[in-house]
Amino acid sequence: MQEAVQQSGGVSDEALAARARAGDRACFGMLVDRFEGRIYRLALSRLRDRHDAEEVTQEALLRTWRSIKTYREGEPVAPWMLTIARREIINVVRRRQKSARDRDRQAPESADAGEGREGESVWTTAREALSPEAFEALWLRYSEDLDPGQIARVMGKTRVGVRVTLHRARKTLGEIVAARAGDGPEMVGREAAYERA
Repeated sequence: MQEAVQQSGGVSDEALAARARAGDRACFGMLVDRFEGRIYRLALSRLRDRHDAEEVTQEALLRTWRSIKTYREGEPVAPWMLTIARREIINVVRRRQKSARDRDRQAPESADAGEGREGESVWTTAREALSPEAFEALWLRYSEDLDPGQIARVMGKTRVGVRVTLHRARKTLGEIVAARAGDGPEMVGREAAYERA
């Protein structure tokens, strides 16, 4: 597990959170500076809308401040703050789903499938091929560099459950990439070797 010591004065995220918990607004401001971009990127990766991602970021930071007294001193800050952000993302997803159901009741949607997926990124492929939960686990692992235990806390799963989700997601993506590249099982075998490493 990595120690979360940042460069601004060498003060760890955990020390800033402990000071913020004691009422130091300046320390909370430093935490906001450190996590605002991370929360925004997580929200944007799931919601794919800048406006919604900005709103989630602001609401998550506001909720973090309101619940700073619940922070357990010494616990890693990243999983705690990203859990709060994840809950806000889920709220937006639920509102979207409700809105879509309401629209579906009013008028049928036109089927307008987009073609031409050349040059799409691995993240785009992952978003389309995986469940939202599997995509989120991959994002937290590779974009946020959280370990499976931290991801388990953020997602409310067990560490084993996260490892299984990550394994299946990587396997699925490996198979898709291999199929698109025209590679056979050799590519998938390389993915499996990477998984064991």
